[in-house]
Amino acid sequence: MRKIEVSKYLKTEGEPGPAPMLQWIEISLLVVDDSYQRELKAGNWKAIHRIATGFRWSRFSPVFVAPVEGGRYAIIDGQHRVHGAMMAGIESVPCQVVHMTREEQAAAFAAVNGDVTKVTAWQVFKAALAAGEKWAVEAANVASEAGCELMVQNASSWTKKPKQIYAVTGFRKLLTAHKRENVVAALTAIAQAEGFSDVPDMWDGSIILPVLSACSQRPRAVTRGEAFIDFLEMWPLLDEMERIQSQTKERIRKGLPYIGKKEQLESALIDAIDRKFVDRMMLPAPEAVK
Repeated sequence: MRKIEVSKYLKTEGEPGPAPMLQWIEISLLVVDDSYQRELKAGNWKAIHRIATGFRWSRFSPVFVAPVEGGRYAIIDGQHRVHGAMMAGIESVPCQVVHMTREEQAAAFAAVNGDVTKVTAWQVFKAALAAGEKWAVEAANVASEAGCELMVQNASSWTKKPKQIYAVTGFRKLLTAHKRENVVAALTAIAQAEGFSDVPDMWDGSIILPVLSACSQRPRAVTRGEAFIDFLEMWPLLDEMERIQSQTKERIRKGLPYIGKKEQLESALIDAIDRKFVDRMMLPAPEAVK
């Protein structure tokens, strides 16, 4: 555990205003001031439904409110949580109550929702891994089985090492798109190939994700073992990236629809695999052979 320590930073002075009070308040007494609160649209209701279906007090932080006329309380921050709690059958929620004018309410809403430090994908993954959430544990295990590591925080470019995967969100999506065993086999082969096994830059998400996705879609070629690894080592990856860069600029110049560079790189590798292992592609899947 880490203590709260700020002694090495300059202390600040200011007027904090009225101290907040913590109390349980009935949801029926909570209101939303549409003059500064955001409108609940389809996406918001999806988030609310997720809160309701997985409602746990351990995930519910106090709602930030201010007293208003009629014995009611205006929600400054937490209307998603309140709607979700009500949908889950909860009648009262814990609230942090601060007395303020309507102008101060609007300013507080802007500060709370605009000045909050953004939670990164690495922080989400780290917390999910610590909580034992299935997707996080599975993602970490897949990387580990292939001799790689799915990182829980970013790092400076000069400290990154081969076989370290920083593209957490992309790796998670890739695992939902392809069979687990195919991803493990493909990643294992990539990690052994010269150029990937010894060059940290090759593990940037813009490179490793499309390469891994392409290889995962061609499991029969990957089963060629050393032959496939040799192919990866000989495939002119950097030349392909330069070609894609030039082709993308040309398409933009001509006003043609944009095609993502990752998609182009993935497609180029799939085509190269099919040309190299054409005889293997024509064979039935190994499990179907009698």
